[in-house]
Amino acid sequence: RDMRVPVLLHVITKKGRGYLKAELHPDRYHGVGPFDPETGEIKSSGESFSTVFGRELARLARSDGNIAAVTAAMADGTGLIPFEQSFPERFFDVGIAEGGAVAMAAGMAKQGLLPVAAIYSTFLQRGYDQLIHDAALLKLHMVLGVDRAGLVGEDGETHHGVFDLAYLSTVPGLTLYAPASFAELRDMLRAALYETEGPSALRYPRGGEGEYVSGGAEAVKVIGEGTDAAIVAYGTMVNEALEAQRLLAAEGIHSRIVKPGRLCPLPGRELLDALGSDKAVAAEEVCAAGCLGEALLAAAELENIPLRARLLNLGGGIVGQGTAAELRARCGIDAAAIVKAVKELLNEG
Repeated sequence: RDMRVPVLLHVITKKGRGYLKAELHPDRYHGVGPFDPETGEIKSSGESFSTVFGRELARLARSDGNIAAVTAAMADGTGLIPFEQSFPERFFDVGIAEGGAVAMAAGMAKQGLLPVAAIYSTFLQRGYDQLIHDAALLKLHMVLGVDRAGLVGEDGETHHGVFDLAYLSTVPGLTLYAPASFAELRDMLRAALYETEGPSALRYPRGGEGEYVSGGAEAVKVIGEGTDAAIVAYGTMVNEALEAQRLLAAEGIHSRIVKPGRLCPLPGRELLDALGSDKAVAAEEVCAAGCLGEALLAAAELENIPLRARLLNLGGGIVGQGTAAELRARCGIDAAAIVKAVKELLNEG
């Protein structure tokens, strides 16, 4: 304030400074909930998509020596510690360099390995260039574990993974899976590794699974037989759709849930055929631009199929901080919002 010349402040920080356990293991204390300050033990909230992903990858690696794992300084956060402990010679941490992680995985794929890079959705944005130029253009077979997809809760604006569908859908030849349960995550990981050509990715949320626990890797799955309206949902939003389906049924409105397990390439015609109605609500934890609802309407137009739809998503702004449930309600994509949208469609005739 008192100087009239440019000033550069070089502030050297140390992650976890003042708490030895955090200084020694900064990745484990990157964003924590309650923990015992004496022992450093973090109170676990139970099974998560990340831990299931890491354990399944390690299990598959026992019988496939070509599988390698790559992380960008988040081995613990992405569930890769079991893999690192079991196969240290096949585990690679490139540091906080997501673009480098994608490029390294592409190089491994070029040499005949089967690399899996686990990266938070919000940070994978830094690897978009490498994903196109180093992987997609060469049609290399590699897998991305897109962790923390969707709303992440209290970590806030910087960590919500709400743009991945929009940018990954532009990558030529990429297959994008959206597991909604632990069982689907396991099945889709195997499908990505052994049944998919070129680059592929699985987007999965932070935390645990909800009511939906079915397995499989189908491109499209239908839950229910109602024909009044269809609810299109994937990932964690399937649980909101199930609650909305119950609320609607209590009022005599019979709906079905159409759940795409594969978002790219979009199984457009299969999705449209599964709707069973000309009225649909697409509920998504992603930004409006590039959302599935947009693609569904475009597919309906191309196929000349009448479809009236409501698109519930996070819009074009920045989503703030709060629990995932609070944010879904605030953004108008929770079960109550789905019910409201279905009723509006039906009232329009």
